[in-house]
Amino acid sequence: MRLAMVTPFLEAYGGVEKVVMKIAQNFDSTIYAASYKPERTYPEFKEMDVRVVGGGLGKMPGGERLASGAGAGLAFHSLKLHDYDVVNAHQSPSEWARNRNAPMIWYCHSPNREAYDLYEWRMQRRGPVQKAAFWGAVKAFRSVEAGIVPKIEHIFTNSMNSRGRIKKYLKRDAEILHPGVEPKEFRCEGYGKFFFYPSRIVPEKEMEYAIEAFRRFSVRSKGWKLVIAGAASERPEHRKYLEKIRGMGVEGVSIRTNVGDGELKGLYAKCFSVLYTPVNEDFGLVPIEAMASSKPCIARNEGGPKETIESGKDGFLVGSAGEMAQRMGELAERPEMAEEMGKAGRRKVVKDFTWSHFMERFGKKAEELAAGKV
Repeated sequence: MRLAMVTPFLEAYGGVEKVVMKIAQNFDSTIYAASYKPERTYPEFKEMDVRVVGGGLGKMPGGERLASGAGAGLAFHSLKLHDYDVVNAHQSPSEWARNRNAPMIWYCHSPNREAYDLYEWRMQRRGPVQKAAFWGAVKAFRSVEAGIVPKIEHIFTNSMNSRGRIKKYLKRDAEILHPGVEPKEFRCEGYGKFFFYPSRIVPEKEMEYAIEAFRRFSVRSKGWKLVIAGAASERPEHRKYLEKIRGMGVEGVSIRTNVGDGELKGLYAKCFSVLYTPVNEDFGLVPIEAMASSKPCIARNEGGPKETIESGKDGFLVGSAGEMAQRMGELAERPEMAEEMGKAGRRKVVKDFTWSHFMERFGKKAEELAAGKV
């Protein structure tokens, strides 16, 4: 079976890039991307057949990731692929490749968040002129999306949370297929005196929530650190957000940008516990990567983490920065509990969240589509 893959961005050590990489490795796929920055993402892509389409990303009013993806959307909408059996789309708007290519499996990590579930959240952070431009961009995006999504032969998604968004906003059902980890790639090298938040440095990750929790925790617990590490793009909004969290000036917080995969896994291996505070995250690989490293994850009680963390057993789900600080304190005072939770998480990952399970189900559906059985 010949699998062609389409995705707008290969430019970070992120969850989407990880899923794309694993599928491409397993099926020896050709990857078509609108933006590929090999120095900023997994080095394994350098050994793969990655082709840049559409001359890179275009520009349009409306801003941020939705606007930067406009050029990608137009490129994918007009893209005609050859010599393939199934097309596999990932991050929106790569699904627009269904316009001229069938059959398609869309692994929908989430419907475009700026256009749908984060639309009001984004609008509240704009001035009048920006709001008008953003409204126009979103209206145009939704119009094209409405003509493409009904044609897609099969949709996988990563969580019940994302499945609910797909049903609500796109009027399609989706099959849940959790991303995985390769347990042997993660290790535990003890429980150092620092908390760790790994993620792309973008506003919807709300790292200020974790920083505030650490500030409150530090009032009573001295000598601890918080390490934030992740990709930081050159987009104006993202640069502004990086400056904002750096400007909070909380002692003991360090922010590392564009670190490699090996360094991230090293931080997982050495940290005491992982913090995770995005806004209604669709799934989130961070909690299961923390568990694979035998570390408890303290996460915001919403979105995907609610499906992976069993609060009180392999981590904690919290409703506020104050509650997060309290849970951090409990673990700091009882390091044996952190170790017990970490080991419980590791057992769960090995049992339920591996790439082998993912590939078995994905491959079966792709073969069915290739054979015309669906």
